Amino acid sequence: MSALMARRYYTRGITELRSNELDDACQDLQAAVQLIPSYYEARIAYATALLKLKDPPRAIQTLRAGLHYTTSGPGRALLCRALGDALVAGGDFLAAEQAFAESQAVSPQDSADLHDRLARLRARTGRFDEAFTELLAAARLTRQTERT
Repeated sequence: MSALMARRYYTRGITELRSNELDDACQDLQAAVQLIPSYYEARIAYATALLKLKDPPRAIQTLRAGLHYTTSGPGRALLCRALGDALVAGGDFLAAEQAFAESQAVSPQDSADLHDRLARLRARTGRFDEAFTELLAAARLTRQTERT
């Protein structure tokens, strides 16, 4: 029963997030996370709403808590990527680098999305040569996936 309720809260929260009703989205997504703490999709959406409300510390806390419930697999990789984005928004670039590295370690498959996130991080820290290298890797991967 709680899984069904969590799904309803999540669906409603996503709809509110898309229509920029951020306070309502936060309430519904937080309810979904409270019902099922391992519901990483709801946790990532909740952190996204918090970031849009300019509250990186709460988003970071929410995502770090989710890492305790999702110990492996693609869910953990997605949580790490979202955590890296939140840490960049919060200005903790070293921790963001670690979060992205963990994401890559958990899901070693190369992705344009991860290279794009790393490029933004490198640019924010003034490492522009590395940022362009990451963007080039992202472009190559995107081109490869379009061909297949």
